[in-house]
Order: sequence, then C-alpha cells, then structure tokens
Amino acid sequence: MRTIKKICDVKPYTLILQFNNDEVRKVDLKDDFREWGKSSDSKFKLLLKPSEFCKVKLNEEIESICWENGIDLCPDVLWEKGTALE
Repeated sequence: MRTIKKICDVKPYTLILQFNNDEVRKVDLKDDFREWGKSSDSKFKLLLKPSEFCKVKLNEEIESICWENGIDLCPDVLWEKGTALE
C-alpha cells in the first residue's frame, strides 16, 4: 500500500507528490475533477476553482491528501494516475 509523504508542488489540477517509497510523481486531476464535478451537488464542483483546488493539504493521519470540504483521495489511485519524475 502506498502513502503520501509530501506535497512537493501544487498548480491548478496538478500535484507533484512524494510517496512512501520516495518516488515523486506528477498527478494531473483536471479531467477527473471536471467529470466528478458535473453534478450540481458534487463536492468536487468547488474544487474546480483553481484557488480552492490549491488549498490541498497533506493529512498525516491518513497519509494522503485532502481538502477542507472533506474530499480525500486514495494514495494508490493517485500513484496510478501519476507519472514518475526523475
């Protein structure tokens, strides 16, 4: 099981994350958030605003990322979606 050790960089819809195996991956969530935010009552809709997306935090308790509105994402999913950086 993978966990997130550090958020290295945040840009609208793109995160650079360091995982517990020390691998750093770039994760682009733009298409996912657009899809998940289509519903008017979706919590993802708020995160389509770049300023809100960039408020992402590392939750050390669950060793993943989260936002103030309660959304958190599975580290394994983020790792799969990401591409390795040298």
